[in-house]
Amino acid sequence: MAEHFVNQGKEYADARPSYPPQLFQFIASKTLSHNLAWDVATGTGQAAKSLTTLYKNVIATDASEKQLEFATKLPNIRYQHTPSTMSMTELEQMVSSQGTIDLVTIAQALHWFDLSSFYKQVNWVLKKPHGVIASWCYTSPRVNDAVDAMHNKLYSLDAKPYWDPRRELLEDNYRSIEFPFDPVEGVDHTGPFEFEGETVMDVDDFLNYIRSRSAYQTSKKKGVELLKDEVIEEFKLAWGDDGQKIAKFQVYLRIGKVRDA
Repeated sequence: MAEHFVNQGKEYADARPSYPPQLFQFIASKTLSHNLAWDVATGTGQAAKSLTTLYKNVIATDASEKQLEFATKLPNIRYQHTPSTMSMTELEQMVSSQGTIDLVTIAQALHWFDLSSFYKQVNWVLKKPHGVIASWCYTSPRVNDAVDAMHNKLYSLDAKPYWDPRRELLEDNYRSIEFPFDPVEGVDHTGPFEFEGETVMDVDDFLNYIRSRSAYQTSKKKGVELLKDEVIEEFKLAWGDDGQKIAKFQVYLRIGKVRDA
């Protein structure tokens, strides 16, 4: 996964929205204890930061050293650079020992993983029988009709040749992603459960959000600028003169508990 985001540390930290507190409250209500959470592919620590208010300690790992440089530092987060693929020995050395973690979270990244290997590790580190895994993805921010129409064209047409095929799992809101876990207490399925988030943006923030995407980075490497001067001007015209706006986005959560076998 890191190859998609290795050069995007500052852009990612500045541009990515924070997640709604209701998301973390729902997740935390499904873990029996709140001692240790592991935030996988933490990026610049957006999810890890929120987890610190609900869990005693958080281990936040990522394969991109560049992103970790811009992560929010807090006393109860331990950031750890890891290889893209960890052996079980490395997992124990860098993350935690068997059966010690209450919660594993993966924000906007599960589609990049080798799921068979990753789920094996998740089952190994989670406490049994109540350890929980929670993974979510989110939609593009919605601003107003004019901006949304321009952005949909950029996303669906102009940027489409540069998206990784695994992006289709995001388009499906993780409905079809492999998720071999049991429903948590109080629900009869593993999701997706829907939440709505909000973030305050000006037009430059919105453009930087586009620049933080893997497809934008891929297009740049191939000599294609998706945000040409005329496109930027069209976005600014569609944005209007209001300065900052509230952008809304949907979050889709898959959540389950570890199986005994």
